[in-house]
Amino acid sequence: MFEISKYKKSNVKLCIRLPESMNETLRKIAKKENMSFNNVLVSCIQNSLNEMNLEKYKDVNIYEEEDKKLNA
Repeated sequence: MFEISKYKKSNVKLCIRLPESMNETLRKIAKKENMSFNNVLVSCIQNSLNEMNLEKYKDVNIYEEEDKKLNA
């Protein structure tokens, strides 16, 4: 079952764009659960990741392109 959890170690800042209806729904959940919008969003993402098979992504290096730029 999906649960909204408090995340204290959310320290990466991002700017994202959400559909207006999704934003409103997440904000309603946050208000009703007396939690931050960020905690609701992180909980939703974590729940989705928990439901996915992430095996095919394990060898992807997200820093590869940045490394090439730094060494050029």
